[in-house]
Amino acid sequence: MTASRGADWSKQVFVLRLLMMLMVGAALSAAGPARADAQSACLKPTDVEMVQLLNRWRAEFTSGNAERLAALYADDATLVATKEGAPVKGKDAIRSYYSDLLGRHPKISITPSTLTAACNSAVISGPVVYRFKGERKGTRALLGGRCTTEFALQNGTWQIVRQSLAADPRSIGDPIDRVSPPL
Repeated sequence: MTASRGADWSKQVFVLRLLMMLMVGAALSAAGPARADAQSACLKPTDVEMVQLLNRWRAEFTSGNAERLAALYADDATLVATKEGAPVKGKDAIRSYYSDLLGRHPKISITPSTLTAACNSAVISGPVVYRFKGERKGTRALLGGRCTTEFALQNGTWQIVRQSLAADPRSIGDPIDRVSPPL
């Protein structure tokens, strides 16, 4: 009778251990995706990835297509195009701004000098020079300043949330480093 009770006890312990392992396994599998989501919720881009984001903006800027360029901006993005200019707010207003600007066939040169990565955000800044068709045929206008672009990861896509181009008219011999910091 003792051997039978010992066997029953062993079965009960076995069943309890099996149930505990199943419960722990179920809890771990349920927590696994949550843990993975928590880790992926904070994505910090590398310097190379940040330069690629800026290069994508440059490519769309030089494409001349305001629609594709505006698609890089968040719905509630803010663009400050000139040092004294009023902010352009929202994707539609930014699209309209670029529709007018891109008709002047601008060429752009940006040299990223500061790259700052944080959780789900990136800030890139550096000197910028624009060359546009001038007012008279065969002439060019030159604008220069400091460009600061802030990207944020929204719904799995990097989008521009704030951009300051801080452009102002420049003469050929006017150095860029005399430009005040971005707004």
